[in-house]
Amino acid sequence: MARTPRIKSSGEGTAYYHLISRCSNRQFLFRKAASKDRLMDLAKRAAEFSGIKLLALTVMDNHFHILCSVTQSSEIVSQEEIIRRVGVLKGDAAAQELRGRWNNFVAAGFTAMLEAELCRYRARMNDISAFMKTMKELFAIWYNRKYDYCGSIWCGVFKSTMIESGQYLEYCRRYVIMNPVRAGIVTQIKAYRWVWSDNVDEISLFTGFDPGEGRVVQIGEGKVFGSAGFVRMWIAGMASRHKDAHEVMGIGSNEPVGYSSHGWRLADAQRERSGLVGKSGVTPFKRVR
Repeated sequence: MARTPRIKSSGEGTAYYHLISRCSNRQFLFRKAASKDRLMDLAKRAAEFSGIKLLALTVMDNHFHILCSVTQSSEIVSQEEIIRRVGVLKGDAAAQELRGRWNNFVAAGFTAMLEAELCRYRARMNDISAFMKTMKELFAIWYNRKYDYCGSIWCGVFKSTMIESGQYLEYCRRYVIMNPVRAGIVTQIKAYRWVWSDNVDEISLFTGFDPGEGRVVQIGEGKVFGSAGFVRMWIAGMASRHKDAHEVMGIGSNEPVGYSSHGWRLADAQRERSGLVGKSGVTPFKRVR
């Protein structure tokens, strides 16, 4: 079966996404601290290069989670700003090399070549696919050299879920930063070095949070998460089997924490295999008609 299309906002304004990428064959390639440190650093630098704002980031031993926002604007990224972003991503030497190359184009009258390169760089801005490609490629190059590794590091394409703002965004943020606690690696978020949030107070806010409360595997399976209306709006143009919104239930709760698009059957099966049954015995995911 063909993969369903990735849902991304193309109009002006800000959209929020939860991104997940796993290691090939579920290997634990990020076990070493140096690997997690490198991935955290590259995520932040690639985000600034791409014009994407990171909201939360967690690196585990075999996968990572990113919560981010992307703001689309009619404003064109300037030549100087592109050079600055290249410096953030690859260092000052790379930025100066690019500046010299483009100055040579101008001196030689190769304006068409300069514009073509500027267009290629601008096409990589404000796009989650380009951001993930940049980050994952640079990490793979580093990892292969560092550990003399041969073979694919990443398991297929990354997963992305568009998140509605407000309470749904905050729920997803909690989901991301609580990963190490839910996995049983630590009992306090602040004890895990590879969790980051743009609001440092959140690390303390969720200290002592019950890891079983409100766990939702659905967040990483559907294409959209939010209110029923938000989900239906974004999946309206997709295949008919994906036009329903589905309740996402937290453990031990009779009330949905939100609604999601397709992927609910897989999430339900995962939940059953893990023994994650709500205290009330409610069905974790229900179709909303």
